[in-house]
Amino acid sequence: MNNIKNISTALTARQQSLQALVELTEYIRELAESNDWLAALSEQRRRRVLMDEFFATPCSPAESSDVASAIENILAVDQLVSEMLYRQRGSLAHEANQSCRNIRNVGRYLSNS
Repeated sequence: MNNIKNISTALTARQQSLQALVELTEYIRELAESNDWLAALSEQRRRRVLMDEFFATPCSPAESSDVASAIENILAVDQLVSEMLYRQRGSLAHEANQSCRNIRNVGRYLSNS
């Protein structure tokens, strides 16, 4: 445990910011997996601000590899979250269509009674 703490304190401020962006992205995925879309959206807005702050300073050549890797990770997780949202939207649309059919069926039943 001390080794992890020492590694964390050995990171530069930029590395810590980049790590925080990746961790926040993973947290957004967790929120999406638990269908907490409002919290996920809120965290995405917060992440956007942090990303703007991070990228306001140009990346040095020494950190470009780490930044590229983090961006790839963030994009991959964002793709998963987008797929979850798409499936959720499809599921909600299906439920809404089913509810409309049920209402029509009740209306037909009542009109035939």
